[in-house]
Amino acid sequence: MRMRRPLWVALLFVLPGEAQAQRAVTVRADNDAFNFWQLPWARPDEEYTSGVRLTSQYAGAAPWARRLEHALGGCRGASAPCSSHTYAIGQDIYTAVRAADAPVAEPGGRPDAGVLWLAATTRVERQSALTELGWTVGVTGKPSLAQSMQQLFHDMAPSFNRPIAWGEQVPAEPVFAASLDTRRLAHAGVLEIQSHGGASLGTLLTEARAGVALRLGTHLMHPWMLESSGNALHLTIEGDATARAVARNEVLNGAFFRHSVRVTPRPLVTELQGGLRVRWRMFEGAWMAHQTSAEYVTRRTPHVWSTLEASWFPRR
Repeated sequence: MRMRRPLWVALLFVLPGEAQAQRAVTVRADNDAFNFWQLPWARPDEEYTSGVRLTSQYAGAAPWARRLEHALGGCRGASAPCSSHTYAIGQDIYTAVRAADAPVAEPGGRPDAGVLWLAATTRVERQSALTELGWTVGVTGKPSLAQSMQQLFHDMAPSFNRPIAWGEQVPAEPVFAASLDTRRLAHAGVLEIQSHGGASLGTLLTEARAGVALRLGTHLMHPWMLESSGNALHLTIEGDATARAVARNEVLNGAFFRHSVRVTPRPLVTELQGGLRVRWRMFEGAWMAHQTSAEYVTRRTPHVWSTLEASWFPRR
């Protein structure tokens, strides 16, 4: 466990030194422990059980994608800067279903798995449309530190966490994926509607996706232009419905370059989410609840988990 902090610090130093152009810093944590409508001991600790990421956004196109900016819609003729890019580091943890009093996974479930990853995106922002191109590289298996991270937190609060004994997991190998996503925006008074679609291609994830998002509130701020919020307090209610056609998911299909433990994924997965977002001056916080339908054939019921997110907008 002593190697974890140096690793994360090293990953931070691969991010570019662009503090003068920084637009936002976001910390996000996904965990079924944030299902606040459930009693603490009744919250599931399975499937996508934990995720954490740190994202930093900068003005302008990403250096690696400047030649692609015109293909994404370009910024020529825009009255204001319309490009931005992000870098993010994160870790995702997935565990099989276990009985409340049993540390060993039940048969037929997904393999235990973890992914430690680094991602970058570049995007072109218009008033009513956004196009985003990105890539993700990472590693699975023990180098992802998923097993040791989960056991560390379970040992810190054993009275609220069911025992976990990791079984056979997706082994260590490099993973990668490229993605392209678009959003379209329509305003209708206090209700905002967004349609979105995209696709990912790679060993980590290969899928196509489409959905619709809703935001409800007074004096809605633009969702991606990041204008100043002034001194007003902005509260919005948000929801989203997304359908995903999945061809490959590393944490379900198993290792790409060699044989490993795996389950058979379902080709169509849906996700519903809803929650609250609050913005005041340079700060924003959000809580979102998610429901993901069964992702593989031996699972019959959806999985519910939640997100806590905090953002800081410097120089605004």
